Parts: sequence; C-alpha cells; structure tokens
Amino acid sequence: MRGIPFRDRSDAGRVLAESLAHYAGVPGVVVVGLARGGVPVARPVAEALGTPLSVLIPRRLTIPGVEEVALGAIVEGTGRIILDMAAQHIGVPARLLERLAAMERVDLERCAALYHAGSSPPDLRGRIVLLVDDGVATGLTLRAVAHVVRRARPARIVAAVPIASRWGAQRIAREVDELAVMVTRTTVEPVSSGYQDYAPVTDDEVLELLGRRGRRVSPTVRDISDQIGTALSLAAGRLDHRERTILIPVTSGAFGGDLGMPPHGVFARGSVRSDHVRGLVILAHTKERDRNGFLSRYLAGRLRLGGYATLRLDLTTISERRMIAGDVAARFESARLTARLAEVCDWVAREGVAGAQRTMLVGAGTTAAPALGAAARCPSHVRAVIARGTRVDLPDRPVSPGRAAFLLIVGTDRAPGRQRDALVAQLPAVAELMRVPHTTHALEEPDAVGFVAERIVDWLDGLARDDRRRSARPSRG
Repeated sequence: MRGIPFRDRSDAGRVLAESLAHYAGVPGVVVVGLARGGVPVARPVAEALGTPLSVLIPRRLTIPGVEEVALGAIVEGTGRIILDMAAQHIGVPARLLERLAAMERVDLERCAALYHAGSSPPDLRGRIVLLVDDGVATGLTLRAVAHVVRRARPARIVAAVPIASRWGAQRIAREVDELAVMVTRTTVEPVSSGYQDYAPVTDDEVLELLGRRGRRVSPTVRDISDQIGTALSLAAGRLDHRERTILIPVTSGAFGGDLGMPPHGVFARGSVRSDHVRGLVILAHTKERDRNGFLSRYLAGRLRLGGYATLRLDLTTISERRMIAGDVAARFESARLTARLAEVCDWVAREGVAGAQRTMLVGAGTTAAPALGAAARCPSHVRAVIARGTRVDLPDRPVSPGRAAFLLIVGTDRAPGRQRDALVAQLPAVAELMRVPHTTHALEEPDAVGFVAERIVDWLDGLARDDRRRSARPSRG
C-alpha cells in the first residue's frame, strides 16, 4: 500500500481536520459534507471543530459507458445544470443534458428526502461554510456545489479535500474563498487511488454519520428508500446502461465484444433480452484500442440512451492479436473481416440478442467494406449500415447491402474533392451522404463527436418510423 496517502475516508477526515483547526470555536461555522463520499470525511472534521454537520447532494452527469468523463453536475435545491468543458468540447446537445439530469434527479430527490428527514437543507446565509468531499479529480462536482452555495450568500466558502489533482484544485480555487488540500497530484487520477479502502458509502452509513440512525425517520421516507429506491433508479435508466463482455464464437476461433443494453433491458443467459429495444447496433473495429476508445464508447452510450442495444467489438481474435501484431495486411484483409462480421450478425440473431432482428452495423475506415458485405450476406436482419470518416475503404465495386439502408458520414475540410467524388461514386444506390461541416476525415474536432452521435441516432429513429409506417399499411388483397 506504499504511496497511498490515506487508509480510508475517516482517516483522511482526521488529517484534514488538523489543517482546519483555526476554525475551531469560530462562530457561524458549519461543515457540509457532499453526499455520499464526502460525509465520512466531514464527520471527523465537524467533531474536531465542534461544529454542526450538514449534507448537500450533488450528482455528476455522464454518458453511460464513459462514466469517467463528467459532462455536468446538478445539486439539490436548484434545477440548473452546471456544465463542464467536456460537454462543450464533445458538443453534447441541451436536450441530452436535460435527459441525463432528469435521470439523476430521481435518485437525488430520494436521497434528499432521506438524509434531511423531511427538513430543509441548512440555512447558509452569513455562515462560514466548509465544503468537504473525499477528493477532487476534475473538480466539477465541488465547483457545482460551491456555485449553488454562493447563491445562499454565505460569509465565506472554504473547500476542503484530502486529495486533489493540481488542475482540479486550480479550477476550484477560482470558485471559493479558501481551498484546503492535504495531497496534491500533478496528474488527474481517480479519487479512489488515494485510499487503501474506498468502499462505496451506503445510505445507512450517511444517516449514522449525520446522527439520524437512532431517530424516528418518517416511515414514508424510509419505505420509499428501502422498498422502491432501486425501482425508481431502474425506471429512470440509471442501472440499465452497463456493458458486459461476452465471447463470440466464429469459425476461426472466438473474440470478445462489449454488449450493452438500453433502459429497462436485462441480461439473460449471456445475452440481452428486452421488450424496450429498438434494434441492435454493432460497432465494428479492427483494433482493440479503437473498440475501447472514447468515440466508440460515447457513441454506444448515446445509442443506448436512444433505446438501442449495442455491441462494440474488435474483429480480430485473441490468438490473431498475438500472431499478427504489426501485420496490417493480415489484420485488415477485407474478405476475411466481411465473413467474420456476417458470422456475428448470424450469431446475435440465432442467440436471440435483443434487437438483433433489426441489426445496424457501424464501421469506419477498414470496417466499412466488411459492414456492407455483411449486410448483403444477412439481408433478413441487417437493417442499416453506417460508415463514418472520409477515408473509408469501400468495396472495389458497388455492393448492394440487401434491404439495408446506408449512411456515409464524412468531414468537409482537407478532403480532396476528387477523393470524395470517387467515394460517392462507389456508394450503393440506397446510400445517403451526410457532411459534417468544419471537420476532417477523423471527425474528432470540437463538437464533432456529439454532432455525429445525434445525427446517427436521428437517422436510425427515422428508419424506425419508416418501418412502423410500412408495417401499419394494410396489405392489398
């Protein structure tokens, strides 16, 4: 455990209290722990200073599947979303942020009713407020709380954390009157890395630390918390976006994929079954790092929010990755990848994976041609093919993707006109072309990721509406 500063949150709180000793006996001081993880740190601080302990409840907004990247935060007592720069860089639309906030508010309101036991949050006007959390990575959550607390017109806001990244600490320092940090790290690392024991904090632990376990808490509040708290979270989709690594058998061996479900989906016998799945989107890659990259994970998470099951996979097997490291020709041989992706499409249909009856394939670069070829081989259940990026490898001659619709998403900058014209000439007759302004072939510019994700979801939703209209038409006798 060498190099880990703190044993657990209580240990960190005792160390933090020493640095705040000058506030002992000062009138008007109140310690506010950020629930849940900040409360075990705040309790020793409040005891050492002889001050009241209160609690405020923030929630981070993240895209399911990319939880380490915070887009924004909400705090009890206000409906405002505090945005982080990541949301602006990605280009996350306001409607998506509002949906994410609505999902988080379900649990936030449940916790607020439970922790405050029917009372209002503390009156902070004119008080010296010590905001305590268990650590800072980017600092978004603590900054959001400080912003909300500032509206209550306290005399002074002090942010106190045991451990913080230098970058996060600098951002917080601009929002508060004083910052106390015991350990500052030069890099942005998970807060958990500063603790030997970083077990999740439960509702019961928070109540005990607040001194409310022995009190009579409203039966209605406790019933809601104990009996339907999880159900409320499930209904909002908080528990439904997890991915599970599965092993997919093919003729040449087996390779792994990350299978994720939309809200209300459930895993069953290694696959996902649900009545709420609008289709299955397979995001095909030829490199494991691309499969696990931010763009793939963000797009998959956004699709799941739209009601689609997702399968992110690398079309190389485990044994091949050992043998063909550096052998680009072997890794990217189109006919082999086409056959393999077609096997995956057949496998998800045969296994009854949710949404497989409406499979959509997403490829980029070397997986564009295999996606088209797989659609042609599996016309009964592949509904759409999407290729992104100007530099995509399409078949040598136009290939009909069966009944599947085809969308090509390209950048507009630094893409030679002849190259783009040649690419468009290769497209199947059913293809649609979508240009993303002010982007290059990789579509990695600011705002591009969010823009592309929204357009893909909108396009797939349009196909779903068309399918419903066709199925609703009366057949001609």
